[in-house]
Amino acid sequence: MTENRDATLWDNSLLQFRDRVAASSATPGGGAVAAVAATFAAALLRMVCVLSARRKPDVGMEAIAAKVKIYEEELAHCAEEDIRVFDRYMAARKVQGAYSQADLQRCLLECTEVPIAAAEAVVKLEAYAAEIAVNVPDFLSSDLATAQHLLDASRKGLLANVNINLTDLGDGESKGAIFRRLEALQGKANLTS
Repeated sequence: MTENRDATLWDNSLLQFRDRVAASSATPGGGAVAAVAATFAAALLRMVCVLSARRKPDVGMEAIAAKVKIYEEELAHCAEEDIRVFDRYMAARKVQGAYSQADLQRCLLECTEVPIAAAEAVVKLEAYAAEIAVNVPDFLSSDLATAQHLLDASRKGLLANVNINLTDLGDGESKGAIFRRLEALQGKANLTS
């Protein structure tokens, strides 16, 4: 099966995505992979909610499933966006001159904003997972645990991407705003652990 490069990330098979990750290009890289893993974690959370509600009708579980779906879609978008902005950054690195330095910084800021937005979505999903855990039937506990572990790994991977991109981002208001978001995320993540 050949990959359709014009298709969205989600139009190709898992095998095609895996092979694309393993290829010698810079994208998709860690940020996209972490966001994709988080979408699978979200899907598991929705499954747990649906099966729990089917066993014992619970409007709360159904409402959580609907909210989780929103973050799942946001993370799917972030996965594609991570590839797009990093490809643009790599292209900007090849250009010389003052204009290119400003463009390079704009691209680098985008490369920082996408994974931090994804990490913020993951932290919200971690909070929903903790809420779900209170009422999950035993037979779904391994699915919930898998989702929680995937979310934890995804958050850590996304934040690693943020931190590496911050290294070369010039000082200024935008960098300060990213640092504040990072601090807020770390506080929220500690609450869900």
